[in-house]
Amino acid sequence: MLSSSSETLAIGIDVGASNTKIGLVDSRARLLDHHVLPSHLEGSDPTPFLEMISAVIRQYTPARAVQGIGVSLCCLVNAEHTGALLSVNAPALNGLNIQQALHDRFGCAVQVLNDVQAYALAEYHHGAGRGAERLLCLALGTGLAIAVILHGRCYETWGGVPADAGRIILQPEAEARCNAGVRGSAEALCGVAQIERLARAAGGDETLSARQVIAAAREQSDERAVQVMGEIGGHVGHLLALLSPVYFPQRILVTGGTAEAGEPLFRAIRARYATLIGDYMTELARLERGEARPVEILKGGLGPEASILGAAWGFLQNG
Repeated sequence: MLSSSSETLAIGIDVGASNTKIGLVDSRARLLDHHVLPSHLEGSDPTPFLEMISAVIRQYTPARAVQGIGVSLCCLVNAEHTGALLSVNAPALNGLNIQQALHDRFGCAVQVLNDVQAYALAEYHHGAGRGAERLLCLALGTGLAIAVILHGRCYETWGGVPADAGRIILQPEAEARCNAGVRGSAEALCGVAQIERLARAAGGDETLSARQVIAAAREQSDERAVQVMGEIGGHVGHLLALLSPVYFPQRILVTGGTAEAGEPLFRAIRARYATLIGDYMTELARLERGEARPVEILKGGLGPEASILGAAWGFLQNG
């Protein structure tokens, strides 16, 4: 048995374009069990995906009364929070009312939110975001997305997110464009495609992957990799400086595969941020708290399962 029958439990599902993670979570944010499955959402028919995740959910539900199922999606979510508003990388989600589909199968409450929102909620309540009244989270990988927590609640404008930060233009004259076609955007200058372009141009190896560059930078075993991640970090610091007078974060967390580059990336992020807006944000902290305090820029602390915990959190907060 994974848990006693009296425990408050929920299921968290983190739907990614490549993989879907499903976990059973208790009220102390412990991941009692979890599965990682290939998503296979490239086509237009979501039925195989629904059958796949339902088979896992059934392993958790027969002997356990779960409070509900939380689903985080790798895309903008619709206004009703029943499914995707637009999913570019997992098109089978488009038009799918995943909330209704899972409710019909299991008869329990289902909540749907954006995956970076789920990550931010988990970090705010149980991870590196604890104690921050205003938390800004940046997910950095193939794409780029943000979530904002204000006094314990997710802030949204549209699509289940506070802003489409990947489309913020950092360099209008840049040649690089993101997948949405925006020239010089944050995603174009910070995403994995840009890491590979910079690294291949520096080293002449057209097979070099972003994963290799990130690992080499983390281990500081290749000066070119360190330099590439330093350039990426400079752009990230610029983006965070633009976002800060909008959301006034007390703490900023960076997550995603690119964050695994470690100190070479974060050193550059913090330096650029400090140069552009650090003094101003520190002075605001003095006005608010009576103490000059720089904005903390940290790596997320909960790891790749954070979105499972965040997706389930809405059913466990009173557990």
